[in-house]
Amino acid sequence: MNSVSVDALVQKFEILPAQAQKEVYDFVEFLVEKQEPRKEKIDKKKILLGMSYWDREDIKIIDDVKNHMNKWKPEAF
Repeated sequence: MNSVSVDALVQKFEILPAQAQKEVYDFVEFLVEKQEPRKEKIDKKKILLGMSYWDREDIKIIDDVKNHMNKWKPEAF
C-alpha cells in the first residue's frame, strides 16, 4: 500500500461537502475503535529494580540491629 501524506489527505478532505466530511470522520473513528490498543512498552528492568523481597518487619529488624551496633564502643588500643 502506498503511503498517504497528511497534506494530500487534508486537501482532498477539504474539497468534500460537509456531509461527506462527516462520513469520512465517522469512518476514521470506526477504524480507530476497531484497532487493538497498543501495548505500552514495559520497562522490565525498572520493574525488577522496584521489586523488594523485604517487608517492613525485615527492615525494622535490620534498622534495630544497625542502631544497636552504632552504640558499640570499640576498645582503645
